[in-house]
Amino acid sequence: MSTQLDIAAEGTTGGGGSGPPPEDDPRFGGIAVRSQGLLTLAFGFALGVALVLLFWLISRFPPSAAVRDFVAPFAAEWVFLAGFIVGTITAGIYNLLVVRRVNLFGLESSMD
Repeated sequence: MSTQLDIAAEGTTGGGGSGPPPEDDPRFGGIAVRSQGLLTLAFGFALGVALVLLFWLISRFPPSAAVRDFVAPFAAEWVFLAGFIVGTITAGIYNLLVVRRVNLFGLESSMD
C-alpha cells in the first residue's frame, strides 16, 4: 500500500546538466580558480565602466568650476584603467579572504 509520502518513483534521474563537481573531485581546484578568476575580472570591468560613467556625468554636468578644472586633465581611458585595476585587486582580495578556504567570516565550503 502506498502512502502519500511516495511522491516520485525511486531510481529516476534527471537528464539535465551535471552541475559543479564536488569538492573531493581532483578537477575542483582548477575549475574553482577559473570561475573565481573570471568573476574577479568581471568585477574589475564593471567597476571600470561605472567609473567612466561617473566621470562622464561629472565632466558633462560639473557642479562647480573647481570640479570641472579638477576633472579636465583626466581621460576616460585612464579612469577606466584605474577602475579596472582597483576593482580586480579588490575582488581578488575578497576571493582570497572569503571564498578560498581562509574562512575570514566563518564561511565554510564544506559544512557537514
